[in-house]
Amino acid sequence: MKKFSLNKKVNKQIYITPLRRKIIKMANYENFYSGSEYPFEKPYGGFMPLGSAYSPSAKDIAYPTDPLTANQLKKVYDKISTGAQTIEVSGLSLTGGGPMKHLASIPRQHWKEIDRLRKLTGVDLTFHGPLVEPTGAGGRENWTEDKRQEAETQMKAAVELAQQMNSEDKTKGVVMTFHSSTALPEVKRRVKIGTTAEGFPIEEVVSFNVVNERTGEMGPLPKMKKEYLEKEGIKPTTKDWLAEYNKQIWSDPLQNISISSRRAEDAITETKRLDKHIPGGSSGSFKLYELSTKDPQQYNNVIKEFEKVDPNIAQWQEQFNSYISFARANVDNAYIGFKDSFNKAMEVATDKDKKKLEIYKKEALPVFLKYKEYKEGKDVELNLSDFNKQIIKGINVLESLDKVPETYKPLEEFAVDKASETFSNVALHAFTNAKKNGLAPGIISIENPPAGSSGLTRADEIADLIKASRKKFVEKAVEQKILSREEAEKKASQIIGATWDVGHINSIRKWGYGKEDVIGEAKKIGPYVKHMHIADNLGFEDAELPIGMGNVPIAEILASNENFRKAKKAIETGDWFSRQGGLGIPHTPVRESLAGLTVPVYAMGEAGHSAYWNQAAGAYGGYSGGLGTINPDVHHSIYGGGFSGLPAYLGGEMPGRGNSGFSGTPMD
Repeated sequence: MKKFSLNKKVNKQIYITPLRRKIIKMANYENFYSGSEYPFEKPYGGFMPLGSAYSPSAKDIAYPTDPLTANQLKKVYDKISTGAQTIEVSGLSLTGGGPMKHLASIPRQHWKEIDRLRKLTGVDLTFHGPLVEPTGAGGRENWTEDKRQEAETQMKAAVELAQQMNSEDKTKGVVMTFHSSTALPEVKRRVKIGTTAEGFPIEEVVSFNVVNERTGEMGPLPKMKKEYLEKEGIKPTTKDWLAEYNKQIWSDPLQNISISSRRAEDAITETKRLDKHIPGGSSGSFKLYELSTKDPQQYNNVIKEFEKVDPNIAQWQEQFNSYISFARANVDNAYIGFKDSFNKAMEVATDKDKKKLEIYKKEALPVFLKYKEYKEGKDVELNLSDFNKQIIKGINVLESLDKVPETYKPLEEFAVDKASETFSNVALHAFTNAKKNGLAPGIISIENPPAGSSGLTRADEIADLIKASRKKFVEKAVEQKILSREEAEKKASQIIGATWDVGHINSIRKWGYGKEDVIGEAKKIGPYVKHMHIADNLGFEDAELPIGMGNVPIAEILASNENFRKAKKAIETGDWFSRQGGLGIPHTPVRESLAGLTVPVYAMGEAGHSAYWNQAAGAYGGYSGGLGTINPDVHHSIYGGGFSGLPAYLGGEMPGRGNSGFSGTPMD
């Protein structure tokens, strides 16, 4: 049997046998007009009530470029051709090779060409910076200051590139978004366990990360336990538990040092009991011990001579050597731990504590230095007992201090401190670089990552970071005589703010939070907002669904603060249309976003009397409404799928007869 593939548009298959029978496979419906593509259901076409007090304009909505290509110039051009009036240029590096790989691959000339496109077409531009960890933490190694400085340098370079895209605006400039954190562990996990009478969430901290600043080590604080002996099963607060844990971390080494010193002291006492049996007393026995470590052969010869006088001398000397070796090992171990504890105490000591430590140091240092010289082989006499007594005395001083050194600090405090150092320096560089080149400084806008994914994600955490960054900006600008304090405070509030990602914060729903809590987070961050990222999800993961497909309360968030309504709104749903949706082609969701945000079609007109994009998107399409009739006759003749277009020998219309071989009439 011979198989032919005919018209692919209607996907028909004809099988011809020697008996010339025709077996027809019916045409499928994959190319039939399916009615309107969007929305899937009526409420899906817009969440803002028609004629409401606020409806964003098309200029308010930004569309990100494809982060998978370095040819951002072409991607900006492609976005302009879709009708987008604001475009977010991507500096993200999602293909590996480090956070700056993407930016480093963009030709430097492209940035000015993008600016020329902006001027030519009148579009607005924003910028999403690379995913750099602003604290410098991350990876397999512990945190170090040089890594933070490296992150700062990378972010400054990104700012210099982005500023070139806006050569005409001398006042505001480009909004440049950077994540608050990208590689830190979540600072703390909060879950909702109830609601107050005022409607605020009652939260419990179920995990809490800490950092050792001296080593850069990060990790979770051991799980808090309830106290049954003294507090009737009450679980301590995170703050109290961390303080208790730090006391334990401080006291445990001191106890170990003390144990080593006591063991050494006991061994030294035993050597004094043996001294009287060995010729030369303690001095002679110690010299024999030293000889045993430096010249064992010579030592053996001396012992043999003593044995001629008294056979027990060799046994007593061996015991002496053993006790001294044991004492020295414990003293050395105790001194190593004591030095570390002493250094920790000095770093955080109050004035009162520092005075205590300095008095002790003045007394003990000559003894310690003498022991160090002895170990280096210098000709000094060693008094091991005095050395050990100074360690024991030092332990008592450390245990008497008013302030216990905090080995571990909350990761949240550390992250805010180190990230604000970076963001304040980057913002100050944005200001000075713009001034030098006759450009606007732009806005350093700090974005909240998906809740639970890394570092600082909640509204109070981002707000603390912004406040700390602004404060440091002011101090540095005044100290370096760049601005007066009044000017610096004003400029700090203009240059440093938040990019609030409504989809990212909605992920707190998986920990028991609801719609009102997501709105509450928005109200907390609202005063700091400069920019927005909008996508929908169901509260489990950052799915980046189109507006209306999930449960993100976008309308209520926009209504909660004027800053949300004034901000540009970048629609981060392109992935759904270009990849997740299976369309196989890049798609800029202009129409869908305009409908989802209830944008008016025309700029003019009174509120309540304008046409809105969600009305157009929500209208049913079809031949006569709905999805249209299934397989109408006119469909095939209009779209070239009718049988009449086929050759006569394959069933098409026969010349002069007006009928088809498919009509039942045999072919001649």
